[in-house]
Amino acid sequence: MKSFIVCAMGLILWASGGTAAQADGPAVVLNHVFPAGGQVGTHFEVDVAGTGLDGLTTLQCSHPGIGFEQVAGNKFRVTIPDSVLPGQYDLRTVGLNGLSSPRTFCCGTYAELNEAEPNDTLASPQKIAAVQTVNGRIGAAGDQDHFRFTAQRGERIVIECWAERIDSPLRAVLEVYDSRGRRLRVNRGYFGIDPLIDFVVPEDGDYIVRVFDLVYTGSEDAVYRLEIGNHPRVAFAVPAIVERDQPTTVALYGWNLNPPISREGVAGDGSQVSFVAETRGDWDRRDVEVNIPGDTETSARSLRLRPSQATLDPIAYHLADSHVPVMLAVTDMPVVQESDGQVGNASHPSVPIPCAISGQLLAGDERDVFAFEARRGEVLWFEGFGERLGSPVDLDLSILSADGETEFARFSDDVRNLGDVRFPSGHLDPAGSWVVPADGRYLILVRNLIGGLDADPRRVYALTIRRQEPGFHVVVIPRAERPESLNVQPGGRTLLDVLAFRQRGMSGPIRVSARNLPPGLECPPIWLGPGVDSAPLVITAMRGAAPGIASLDLVADAPSVEARSVQSGTMVRNGRPNGWGRLTADHPVAVSGMPSPLRIIAEAHEPRLHELYGELKVRHASGGIVDVAVHVERAGADHQAEVKLIGTGLPPMIGNQTATIPPGRNKGYISFYLPPTLELGHYSLAIRAETTVPDPQNEGKPKSVAVISNAVSFEVHRPAFVVEIDPYAPNTIRRGEVIKINYTARRVNGFISKIHTELAAPVKVAGIRGRGVTFVGQTDSGTIQIIANDDAELGQQPFLRLYGIGTVEDQPIYHGSCFLNLEVVE
Repeated sequence: MKSFIVCAMGLILWASGGTAAQADGPAVVLNHVFPAGGQVGTHFEVDVAGTGLDGLTTLQCSHPGIGFEQVAGNKFRVTIPDSVLPGQYDLRTVGLNGLSSPRTFCCGTYAELNEAEPNDTLASPQKIAAVQTVNGRIGAAGDQDHFRFTAQRGERIVIECWAERIDSPLRAVLEVYDSRGRRLRVNRGYFGIDPLIDFVVPEDGDYIVRVFDLVYTGSEDAVYRLEIGNHPRVAFAVPAIVERDQPTTVALYGWNLNPPISREGVAGDGSQVSFVAETRGDWDRRDVEVNIPGDTETSARSLRLRPSQATLDPIAYHLADSHVPVMLAVTDMPVVQESDGQVGNASHPSVPIPCAISGQLLAGDERDVFAFEARRGEVLWFEGFGERLGSPVDLDLSILSADGETEFARFSDDVRNLGDVRFPSGHLDPAGSWVVPADGRYLILVRNLIGGLDADPRRVYALTIRRQEPGFHVVVIPRAERPESLNVQPGGRTLLDVLAFRQRGMSGPIRVSARNLPPGLECPPIWLGPGVDSAPLVITAMRGAAPGIASLDLVADAPSVEARSVQSGTMVRNGRPNGWGRLTADHPVAVSGMPSPLRIIAEAHEPRLHELYGELKVRHASGGIVDVAVHVERAGADHQAEVKLIGTGLPPMIGNQTATIPPGRNKGYISFYLPPTLELGHYSLAIRAETTVPDPQNEGKPKSVAVISNAVSFEVHRPAFVVEIDPYAPNTIRRGEVIKINYTARRVNGFISKIHTELAAPVKVAGIRGRGVTFVGQTDSGTIQIIANDDAELGQQPFLRLYGIGTVEDQPIYHGSCFLNLEVVE
């Protein structure tokens, strides 16, 4: 089985040491970079702004060929070599506090110019060239920017504003005026909410472009890139999905694609391709022959991808002379184009299984129907791609009988949002499985729910049909509720959320692990248990780890499923109710700052000491309890504050708990109940600790910090019995009182041997005793007497439980527990 893994970039850059960072890390956020890009083959200066950008030393880009040199403070000189392909890359700052959150940085082919005031009115526009990229910002509420260019009659001018696509909060609107002040065109959203205007110049002369915010807000972060030109601009491709390692003719649609002389295109792998060009109405079309190589994992680095596109396998296709790449999806299945299928009954094209279908819903009410043959009992998986391809459609899929009269199934939007507001992954593309009821011929109907009165060739889609074979994509994002990168102090830890996008019935465990880690970093494997979509991944910097930046090499694997490289995501900005996130090209992590003053170590396999059986090896089972021992390592022994513990990254079936380690102690426990319905398999979680440490920057006064433990992984086995307490059992006991608790230890899964039950807790409970009971034969219920001494500690007794040990030939093998809610009162 072939494993696809992103190669580690190794240590890219070493940052100098410096003053101490906060124990829980400051917010290192890059709010904007200006200009937000530059021309390939040039050098220029940029300014960066944000929070936590103390002691900046350099910038770091996901394209290793782009160079940076600090000029002064937050100003840097950027060099973009000729070898860099046009597109969007990730840019971060590097300073004393480590890496900042990323911002999109564009590399283009147009000459660049920065906006210059005054240009607030139609009467005072800034003069620019007819082919130009202008870097500007809407710096204050009500600000408007105007630019004047000269064009000749018959030229096709494409005017495009990049704002949201470069992580800017600007909601841009574009307007075009002639020299007499008449508005010719307006647009406020073409590629998402970013506007684009294309128009054929009606007469020789000057034209003015206005840029402003839709609701007339503005800020220093509201940067944009305005591109004006008559060069080739590819908008979309048909088919939008191509088969790997198979030569495919792809029709590129856009503007100015028909040059006067023959040219060549460049595929994502750098190979040359031929083309045929023609003009169709408002669109130019160029047919190119492409052959996508087998390994495409790094070819999407120049694309800016949304969270919903994490389930695609995309590549960036670069056409010569075009300053923007176009995305193509890649599949290992044969691709059938809408007009390629053989005509069958009722003139519906017949398609094989498995296959990928590529089509267009040109008319607003157009419906495409395809026929397929299937056998009774087969489980088929159908998935539509529209929104995720950048197409203005809301697809709907229906499975019909051969005569079209009976609807067997219907699939609509996949609105699941695994990443919440940090990484909103829901989308309008349909997917689902269907069990074939009988041998025969069936139809699948594809339609667009949002339609429209006009024909629009942009309404492309792809549809995949395959037997339900499990698959998945995995993304990691920082845990913080703010934009950030991964920064960890020597001796400290940082936390990532692992999101598993399960597909085609995938429900088994998934393991995520790191490879090629540089010295000083640790990242043990973690598990997403059966059906679990999120788990914590913890990165640890050893004490004494040298400051520097490394790129993580993460891979996800599962039984009987091909391993996949793990993608990386980020929150773009706070404040949007529905969230704002995107994918990033790599997983950089920085070791920076002073050593962490606190570290906690969690262990879920600590042996248990028992009066009858001695040292017991832990064996976790559903219907039992996981006891996590937590050790506290403090840099200084003088400050011994209490430590509050809570679980983090727990599987949804496991209820969270809290615990407290008293002042002066360096060890405690937190316990979690594994419900009987929990599926068998491996799971992972982590522990979050809150306490105070001396602040060396504030005369040693206590400051609050929060730290994360190492990841805790454990395997859940099949239980031999399940312990349950009578729901009417008392939950309070007075000092000096004796109470009786009725309970059962119900044998399951064929277990027939002896069960010893008793009152237990991860640490000895002062003043509380319980007389053990042994179940033999078919006995499965009993009563345990609990005694509270006169000096019993008042209050709720944490993690008290009824604990059972199942024996085989008098050897302790199985364990089962359930929490006992008991409070000691006066």
